Formats: sequence, C-alpha cells, structure tokens
Amino acid sequence: MRKSLNKQLLMNKTGDEIQVALVEDGRLAELIIERPESRRSIGDIYLGRVHKVVEGLKAAFVDIGQKSDGFLHFSDVGTTSEDYRALIEDDEDDEDAAAGEDEDGDEPKAASIAGTQTVTEQGGVKQAARSGGKRPSGDEKEKAEKRQSYTQMIAGKLKPNDSILVQVIKEPISSKGSRLTSDITIAGRFMVLLPFGGGQVAVSRRVVARKERSRLKKLVRSMLPEGFGAIIRTVAEDQEETLLKQDLEKLLGKWTQIEVQLQDAVPPQLIFKEDTIISSVLRDSLTSDVTEIVANSPVIHKETLNYIQWAAPEMVKNVSLYQGKLPLFEGYGIAKDVESIFSRKVWLKSGGYIIIEHTEAMVVVDVNSGRYAAKREQEENSLKTNLEAAREVVRQLRLRDIGGIIVVDFIDMLDQKNAKKVYDMMKNELRNDRAKSNIIPMSDFGIMQITRERIRPSLMQRMGDQCPACGGTGVVQARFTTINQIERWLRKYALKHTLKFQQLDLYVSPTVVEPLSNSDMNTELKWFLQHLLFVKVKPDESLRSDDFRFYSRKNNKDITAEYGDI
Repeated sequence: MRKSLNKQLLMNKTGDEIQVALVEDGRLAELIIERPESRRSIGDIYLGRVHKVVEGLKAAFVDIGQKSDGFLHFSDVGTTSEDYRALIEDDEDDEDAAAGEDEDGDEPKAASIAGTQTVTEQGGVKQAARSGGKRPSGDEKEKAEKRQSYTQMIAGKLKPNDSILVQVIKEPISSKGSRLTSDITIAGRFMVLLPFGGGQVAVSRRVVARKERSRLKKLVRSMLPEGFGAIIRTVAEDQEETLLKQDLEKLLGKWTQIEVQLQDAVPPQLIFKEDTIISSVLRDSLTSDVTEIVANSPVIHKETLNYIQWAAPEMVKNVSLYQGKLPLFEGYGIAKDVESIFSRKVWLKSGGYIIIEHTEAMVVVDVNSGRYAAKREQEENSLKTNLEAAREVVRQLRLRDIGGIIVVDFIDMLDQKNAKKVYDMMKNELRNDRAKSNIIPMSDFGIMQITRERIRPSLMQRMGDQCPACGGTGVVQARFTTINQIERWLRKYALKHTLKFQQLDLYVSPTVVEPLSNSDMNTELKWFLQHLLFVKVKPDESLRSDDFRFYSRKNNKDITAEYGDI
C-alpha cells in the first residue's frame, strides 16, 4: 500500500513570473514555472492548415502559427477527422466518418482516452521491436493489415492546404514543432470531455471499486448530450451528482465557444486556450491529501479561492494568503531545492551523490558512493547507496520535469536479489509520479533504463540559456586547435586564390588572440611570408573560442565558408 504524503501547494508570483511548487513531506517534489514569453500550450486547440503530408513518416506537418510546423502522426489523426472537417468546412459528405469506437464498442480508443496523448513517438515501431523474433500470429497480421489500411486512408484524406482542427499534446522541444492530435479533448475537474466520443464513457483505472465505477458510468452517460463521450477522472470517485453535472456544463460551455470561434476562423488560428496555470495545477494536483495551499499574491489567492469554493468547498480552510517576512519559498524551506535544479551533482544523505548529464538523445545519471564507501562492506554499502539513489533519481525526474530516455548507472552489486530490491524501489517511487513511465530491470552491468512521458522541454531547458562559450557541450575546444584550423583555412585559401597580397581581417575570440600575440614570431608576418597574404587579427567577444571569421577587406564580405570547411 502506498504511503500517504503530506502535500502543500505553494504559489509564488515574482514580477511577471509565476512559480507553483508541490511540496511532499517538506521537500520540493514538482516545480511549474510560467513566464509571459513561454506560456504553456498543452491542450490549446488550433485551426491549422496542412503544410505537407509525408507518407514515409506516416505524418503530416501542420501550420498552427508557431515558429515550426506542428507534427501530426497518422496515429493521432483518430477516427473523427471527418466530423471535424464537416464542422470546419460545412462538408455534408460523411459516409467515411468513423464511429470512434473500439471493436467491442465499449471503451474509447487509446488516442481518445489518453487526453494528453502520452504514448511515445513511433510507438508502433517500438512495440514491434520489443516482440523480438516471434512469428506474428494470424490476429497480429490482421491487425497490422488494418493499421496499414488505416494509414493509407489517412494519407489519402489529408492534403496540403486542408484546414484541420488540432490540439497540442506536446510542446515544441528544441527545433521540433508541437506534437498534435485531431482527437480533441477538453479537461475538467472531474472528467475529460470527448466532443466526438460517440457516447462512450471510460473510468480511470485508479477507481478500483466496481460498484463505484458502474455508478459513475451510468451517471455520466445519463448527462451527456448525444454524440459526446467522456473520461471520468480519479477525483470523481464518491462525488455527488450535482458537482459532476456542474463540471460537465462547464466543459460543454467551452465546446460551444469553440464552435462559435470556428465559424469565422481562418487558419492558422488559435481557437481555444487552456486554463491559466493556477487553474490547471489545481485541477490536476488538488487531492484530499493536500493540507495547505498558500499564495503570495492577492490576485492568485482570489483565483484559488474561487476555484476551491466550486471544486472542493471542504478545502477552503486550507487556502491562505502568505504574510511572512521572508520570500515564500524561503519561508517554507524549499529555496535551496529550487536552486539545486541547475546543479549536475546532487548529494545523498549517506555521503554518496548522483551526477545528471543531459545529452541530445537521453539523460544519463551516474550513481557514486562517495565517502560512504569506506564505512561498510562493499555489497551492503552499494545496496544502501543504490536504494537511496533510486528515490532521489525519481525525485529529480519529477522536479526537473525530465522526459524521454533516462539511463541510470548504479553501483555494481553481485547479488541479483539486491538488484531486484533497487528495481522494486524505483517502481514504487514512480507510482507517485503523474507522468507515465516504463522501466526495465537492472542489467548485469548495473544499468537501468527508464522512459518517462515528455510533453514539454525540461525545466532546465526552459529556465536556462545555452553556454556561449561551450555551446552546451560542457567542454571548450583548446585554443591551439582553433589556431591550427585557421592555418589550414589560410593554406586552402592561398591554393585556391591565385591573386596574391590580398588583405583579410580575421575575427577571433579574445581568448585566441592571446596565444597568437605571444608566439615567438609575429603571427601576421609569419602568415604573410607563408601565403603572401596581409592578415589583420581582430578580437570579437561574440565569438566562441572554437570559432573564427575571415572577411575580405576589399568589400567587407564574410568569406569563411566560401574558402574553408567551416
């Protein structure tokens, strides 16, 4: 049975930035930050325009007015695209519209149920890879043929310049655009509305009691207008009919606004904006074990009270406006936890530590025993450090909002039973995480692999800027390596350019100017004698130590790429 945690929600407003912290047993567990220039877009609904369809990727790229086109995989187009198209384009030809039901007609398909679409990219490919060398059964072949047929159908229907209603299920990360779905969902406190759900009703798996599941299904089915579906959330358990009805009416009101917006919309256009960060956090994090909700802003305090009075009136007594002299996070002792987000080294109570490294493809975590190693026998020491590290790794994944592939290199252990204990600890800790994850048991090399749902860039990516000196690598190229590259460039230029006595300006980082100036022979004179070129070295603070730029003094033109391999 999972241990009950003492939870607090702290809402801190500083200038235009809002920080919402979830504290569990006195320690920071999650931190959500929103700034005006980086507002959350998960759940936003757009009328987009199909830019191009790439059958090889089984996807379409959709212009929704963002910097990069959104990515719409065919598996996220769903079975209701014709209904949306009819709504947008007044197209009455709906003979190809699908019912939106699974084969048994009971539960909605995964794409509809997910709401936030937590399946991994290219999920079908990864699932196939896991099946190893097993020969597919007749049913599997039939399903594969159906998927192929469905893909071809979608590819045939999606055409460039088509208008399509889409929803953001994953925010832009690096150079990738938003991940989109056309299976629209609108999240409420107690349920998620499926506007084209075809009357289907599903209940969260966390509602275990069969009697309660049946009650909720019958109740919500009786309320839903024809053609709509719903997913009943965990917090709806044991709630009164009146509250469920109020929630549904709110969601239907939002859908009516979307329908009105669509009538005169021209793609690309934002049709529906998700709730504010305060409402979203309260909707998703407000559970009976939240004992205190504190805001340092009267505006946020009022918004919180209004929401609580409707959603959970019995919890109004837990809401307060912060009056302390210290800043909110310092007053609750979590300021250091917030600052630690940017540290690559995280200390463990035992004296060991973990190192967190971000790479392009994955996040790698290294576990080290530190000064704790000499105090106990090796196997016992390794187990205790690894168990403590497992708890801290999960905490850091939640705190930093790290998603994608995570590889943890634990301290080697000889006993497989101990490896199983670490795996069980990791699984147990991940149950407290709202993000979906998968975990593979520890290998013989002490490696554990985790995949965690990623719907937005990690907190470190959103809060930090790339280092101008190293470009994010953490290592700066040696200055003499840069000088060697410059000399290779000059040799190429001299060979390709027959006209001698050219005048060039070389711009380099000030850190590279120093060794050029301190060489035994004047560098500019040396280059003239070698290549018959007049080169003037000039410092440029905007350049990294591994970069340089050559300009022709005659026309002040950058010729670096033209004559080099940069």
